[in-house]
Amino acid sequence: MENQEQPAHWSRAELLAFRFVFVYLILYYLPFPFGAFPRTGRVAQEYESLWQKLVPWFGRHVLHLNYEILTNTNCSGDTTYEYARVLCFFGVAFAASLLWSLLDRSSSNHQRMHEWLRSYVRLSVGAAMLMYGAAKIFLQHFPSPNLYKLLEPLGNYSQMSLLWTFMGASRGYSVFAGCLQMLAGILLFIPRLTTLGALVAIAVFTNIFALNLGYDLPVKLYSLHILLVCFFLFLPDGRRLVRFFLLNQTVPSSPETALFHRRRLNTAALVAQLTLGAVLVFSNLHRAHDFEKRHFGMSSRPPFYGIWNVEEFVLSGKKLPPLATEGTRWQRVVFQFPKEVGIQSMNGSWMGYWLRANTAKHTFAMGKANDSKKEFEFAFSNPDSWSLTLEGGDATNEIRVKLRRVDEKQFAVLARGLHWIDEDAALVQDQEGVCDRVRQTGGPLIVR
Repeated sequence: MENQEQPAHWSRAELLAFRFVFVYLILYYLPFPFGAFPRTGRVAQEYESLWQKLVPWFGRHVLHLNYEILTNTNCSGDTTYEYARVLCFFGVAFAASLLWSLLDRSSSNHQRMHEWLRSYVRLSVGAAMLMYGAAKIFLQHFPSPNLYKLLEPLGNYSQMSLLWTFMGASRGYSVFAGCLQMLAGILLFIPRLTTLGALVAIAVFTNIFALNLGYDLPVKLYSLHILLVCFFLFLPDGRRLVRFFLLNQTVPSSPETALFHRRRLNTAALVAQLTLGAVLVFSNLHRAHDFEKRHFGMSSRPPFYGIWNVEEFVLSGKKLPPLATEGTRWQRVVFQFPKEVGIQSMNGSWMGYWLRANTAKHTFAMGKANDSKKEFEFAFSNPDSWSLTLEGGDATNEIRVKLRRVDEKQFAVLARGLHWIDEDAALVQDQEGVCDRVRQTGGPLIVR
């Protein structure tokens, strides 16, 4: 629908602020949509390589840092490189907005340009929502705690590892969080539902940003930007919503500013946005589902998947007792990944080995990379799914090991499940005695 309202007059401060935000957000969200589709990655790489050259120079000559800015982010979004690049965006946006204001003194508003910017950033944020939502639904993010995590003492967890584990321990909650992100992303691809999508996204990312801060996840800068951009998308309707919901006032319908002057072009733009959203929904869900199938499906599990306790360990004919100080005797063997095996000694130390199994010949080999002295070959017998015997060794020692598989359901984090009715739900590790105090007073348990 074409816009029929009288053109608004923006103050100089509003014009300057918009020009700054326009340049900054374009710089931040480029190279989207390049890189989101096949055969467009080259353009995205060229854009990133430009900043990978400029940001280190900026760090040396402008910020005068006493260390070199590394462009390899190592999966962290809170590196010096990322913060320095944001400062570069600020500088470029500030200079560009001043120059723009000096050269353009006749414009009274940028309503149509605002609509273009709003469309670009909502599609960028919507695409990110769809990607992260699909990743949560299909275990790209927050998979169930692996076998090593089940054996790791809680005190050894980092804050990030603890968050990742508690999210992954509940598939239902991860799917719920992913569906909310998918919902926000879908709404943002529908122009008339932008404000609703922004409100859902604000609720979702306020929680995500709080978790990132509280558990020190290295995506604080990125999640903060998404949260602020969602407020930017909500802002045009903010005053109307406050008047309607808080002040109980009647408000007019929201004015619309079309992207183009021609109706056909606006219709084509709407169809293109809806098509792009649909493609991203299905492609992200398919990619995440394929990831889960390849990495967490039954076919991805190695032979003898599980945690195996060592019941007997014989080294060169001598049976070693299970002493806690013994570093040679094995305590546990963990088969978690197809080409890796982990062995825990009695003293608690872990050692990882590569693994090559031949189930047809009932043999497997394992060893340390680049260390031929730590290569072992074993023949195995596996009379049932709960017992395993290894016989073999390395070049100097004969080893015989009897193993008994651990039932993973014995771990409380995997065993409980959902209970709609719970007659005696004592708080786990109730160190503050909440349940006892409630029982003494005879009141209901209201503290959760």
